[in-house]
Amino acid sequence: MPNKLVGNILAKYLEIHRRIRQSIFNSVNYYLIDELEMPFEIHSSCVLRTPRQVCMKSGCVINARTILNGRSTIRKHGITFGGDTYIKENCYLDAYGGFIDIAGQCAFAQNTIIHGGGGVTIGRNVIFGANCYIIASNHNFRSRELPIMLQGDVRKGITIGDNVWLGGNVIVLDGVTIGNNCVIGAGTIVRKDIKPDTILYDKRQSDNREIFDD
Repeated sequence: MPNKLVGNILAKYLEIHRRIRQSIFNSVNYYLIDELEMPFEIHSSCVLRTPRQVCMKSGCVINARTILNGRSTIRKHGITFGGDTYIKENCYLDAYGGFIDIAGQCAFAQNTIIHGGGGVTIGRNVIFGANCYIIASNHNFRSRELPIMLQGDVRKGITIGDNVWLGGNVIVLDGVTIGNNCVIGAGTIVRKDIKPDTILYDKRQSDNREIFDD
């Protein structure tokens, strides 16, 4: 019985400590992030790099250990979150000189990585499964004399429409546009444009079919 009582006291103490720490973190973020609308929730373990280049509309939730880097050379805000965007744990969003523009009411599962070098535009009501990679750039590798890391890169950009569901472990490569109302099956690598109202259910780009039959 005493051990249980001590455990309850410690649990209450830790919860109070967590709430105080979170409150302080929220207050700091309110002044660091360039545009931040109430209400919002950013976990105290998150890392915010170049927060003056982040814009977050009301109702956004950023869960534990997520990293945001708004660095952009072409826009005031390298990362823009539309209202009611929900990001789960361990995600990494980096504008990488370009931008990441999320219209809102989107959900990102754990370990999602978005590289915004060429620009990433995401519509409304988009769902990301766990471990998705959205990579808006590509290394040059024509020369055999120069190391690949010194040959620069190509940045075309990625666009994802409204009402799209990307299953777990989906990879979207640079230059791709995914139309509205698409479903991308788990483990798919998207290398070319996907027209609206399409299911792409495995890695072979020819395996497309219409969601809705006329």
